[in-house]
Amino acid sequence: MDIRYPPPYDLFSPAFKRDPFPTFAHMRQHAPIYRHIAPNGIAIWYITRYEDVAAVLKDERFVKNIFNALPASRWPHAPHAHNLLQLINRNMLFADPPDHTRLRALVNQAFTPRRAAQMVPRIQAIAGDLLDQVAAQRKMDLIEAYAFPLPLRVITELLGIPAADQAQMRFWSQAIIAAGSHGITYSQRKQRIKALVDYLSALFTARRAQPQDDLITALVQAEQAGDRLTETELSSMVALLLVTGHETTVNLIGNGAYTLLTHPHQRALAQANPALLETGIDELLRFDGPVETSTTRWARQDVLFHGHQIQRGDVVRVVLASANRDPAQFDQPDDCCLQRADNRHLAFGLGIHYCLGAPLARLEGQIALQTLFQRFPDIRLPSSASLSWRSGVLFRGLKQLPLLW
Repeated sequence: MDIRYPPPYDLFSPAFKRDPFPTFAHMRQHAPIYRHIAPNGIAIWYITRYEDVAAVLKDERFVKNIFNALPASRWPHAPHAHNLLQLINRNMLFADPPDHTRLRALVNQAFTPRRAAQMVPRIQAIAGDLLDQVAAQRKMDLIEAYAFPLPLRVITELLGIPAADQAQMRFWSQAIIAAGSHGITYSQRKQRIKALVDYLSALFTARRAQPQDDLITALVQAEQAGDRLTETELSSMVALLLVTGHETTVNLIGNGAYTLLTHPHQRALAQANPALLETGIDELLRFDGPVETSTTRWARQDVLFHGHQIQRGDVVRVVLASANRDPAQFDQPDDCCLQRADNRHLAFGLGIHYCLGAPLARLEGQIALQTLFQRFPDIRLPSSASLSWRSGVLFRGLKQLPLLW
């Protein structure tokens, strides 16, 4: 097959982040399997078509644990790198079978859809409380005042972290996402992660001595055929739940609100029939979801993928935001339609790594948006609003969303 590579795509600029979808459309048509060479020389493959993205997500040749892909000569040997990886990567998100199978089975016992559903009254109460705090101001930054604190309070309460420590959790968890995120240096990142692990270790000890009705107790007690999570796995799993439990939902609420504000007909439908968002939340996830690409996968062997030679150790990124706008899968994919049927989007992934927190995220997004638009029916964007989007290839979300009512 004659493989032609187009000129490099701009995948990192502020202009791209404002509206990546035209670029993704061009990539799907002209370079659906696009090879990018990173500054460190590593090949990164961006997969953009729905069918291909779904295939990679279920393909065991593309793994999540770097040590299962790279030859020993290319393993990270620096002690600090290894220690940091151990602190945050010993969870199911970065594991492959059989480790992933074991971890998922243990965590499934603790973090169940039923446990998420029990949070509905509390999610509603938190949403109402946050809007009470800004009602008299008649303006707010939706991200800072609502989209961020709501899921942070939900996940920390679900875990059983005391309310007095929630602000500290936000400070520590910002260090987990990536080196350089939120203006954090590598040294600062390591210090914060270490502080978080020490805090969690003390909390695990307390829950073993005095169990409570919370997720941390359930994780500590989870057992499968005599097997339990180790201390390192517990810390890493709770850190994962902290980040995925609020960072992504921040973007779901922010992006969802922005979509409704800029699509008046869909907003009117949602305000006239709030129950529409029970299923309509999936259309907001598809149309402009919180995660742009999946977390990193690595080719564990040489793979010939649709005529492209992906080499062992190459990075593979599936572009969820592109797959969810693929016209081969969705009719009129660039239109937002809350009444869309058969909406098999990939915002939560697919296969063994399908997002464990999907039921909770749906509930939070649905309740947060229903409450916002019912409480402030005339809410609007300021005419002078200048919006900017978060950098990086993983998350898709607004830095701020100023609103008036």
